[in-house]
Amino acid sequence: MKHITQLAASAIFALSLVACSGGQDSAETKSADNSTMNHSTMNHGTKDHSQMGDKKMTGDTGHTTGVIVSISEDGQQATIDHQEIAGVGMGAMTMGFGILSSVDLSGYEKGDNVSFMVKKGRDGSYRITAICNTDTDGADCLTSKMDHDGH
Repeated sequence: MKHITQLAASAIFALSLVACSGGQDSAETKSADNSTMNHSTMNHGTKDHSQMGDKKMTGDTGHTTGVIVSISEDGQQATIDHQEIAGVGMGAMTMGFGILSSVDLSGYEKGDNVSFMVKKGRDGSYRITAICNTDTDGADCLTSKMDHDGH
């Protein structure tokens, strides 16, 4: 019995040493120093930033398609049954969006198929920044409203 207790204590001690050394980086596990990288010569414009590896990126803007479920009487909110918005990490669902003052929903109604852009506000809610009717304006109607250059 004494032998088993000593063996168990030795195993626990060895495991605790391994666990404690887990936070220390050896020369082999340290990552490269990125401070010497020249980011000005990298072309970020051709990257698909909606997904990186297996992790989806979550940002402040994204775009998707959906069907209008309802529009508030004042035109300041629309409920849309939408597809995934990968740019912001949001799954497909039905939800209400606020509308930026530059967006006019007067030509839209319940049942319209739309393509739209959203931006996350400081308050954490998402607002529609651009919208178009894919039935009347074509599947690529949002392309002309999107500014990928950012310049």
